[in-house]
Amino acid sequence: MNTTDLIDTFDALILATQALCKSIRQNHEGVWVPLTPAEQSDGLSQIDKACRIFMDFWYQDGQDGRETRSCFGFIAVDDHTLDLAHKVNRLKETFKRDVQSLQKHNKQQWLELKGQLARRHPALQSQLHFSGLSRLHLKQTWRTITVTDRTPIRIGFNWYHSGRSIQKLSVQQAYDALARLDTSSPHIQTQLSAVSKLPSHTPLAKVQNLAPTMRANLFYEDGKTPSRHAMNISLPILFKSHIERTLPQHNEPEIDPPQQRQRAVRSDRKIEDTPFLPSIRVHRYNQ
Repeated sequence: MNTTDLIDTFDALILATQALCKSIRQNHEGVWVPLTPAEQSDGLSQIDKACRIFMDFWYQDGQDGRETRSCFGFIAVDDHTLDLAHKVNRLKETFKRDVQSLQKHNKQQWLELKGQLARRHPALQSQLHFSGLSRLHLKQTWRTITVTDRTPIRIGFNWYHSGRSIQKLSVQQAYDALARLDTSSPHIQTQLSAVSKLPSHTPLAKVQNLAPTMRANLFYEDGKTPSRHAMNISLPILFKSHIERTLPQHNEPEIDPPQQRQRAVRSDRKIEDTPFLPSIRVHRYNQ
């Protein structure tokens, strides 16, 4: 991996995203991005908030390493702006591929380069009130901007709170995972004893609850067959403006996700709710 190429891709991504935001400001045909009371009090505009989140590539002070800032909404733009957004997404994909390749083949070189990348473009960080930051947030850097070349007539937003990552484990794999922890601790010893009593063929599942996600449903009726497109989003949607059409109808969900899931738990869930091995988030399957 040529690190010079990776740096060049990162710089190109920054410049392309700046060009995209400039075009959005100059050419948008309508916007809806919800603002918090604090943002309204500060005089932040909806377009300013959208462009700020598009350029949000760094960790902020005190930000949890697992946290990814997001923002939903939509902006009607012209064809030129859509082309710029597609260019940004291509650069994001190239940057992601190159970073992951370097991480895999030369981790130490990546760690050295990561700090160098994060300190580039100090003027931009200062402009966005991110001055002094030295940590690049990869997931925020390469996440895709949702772009559609069609004009929706309606957009429905809903928080999706029940996502889970499930990894199947064998009894031996669960035992080995526990054994890598502090086996002198009584609670680890208790769990080791519990898993050792299971038949070796017992299926287990490692479960991780995922952060709430905003789900958008876009409805189209533009001379083609009426259709609906559902997607998870973390950035405002860019769609093709239509001179004869107002902004799409839409609901206005809470800006922050609900603390608890809104949908009823399925009665046929196959995995026990209570973890069998809580230290490694491993559950048994319902009998």
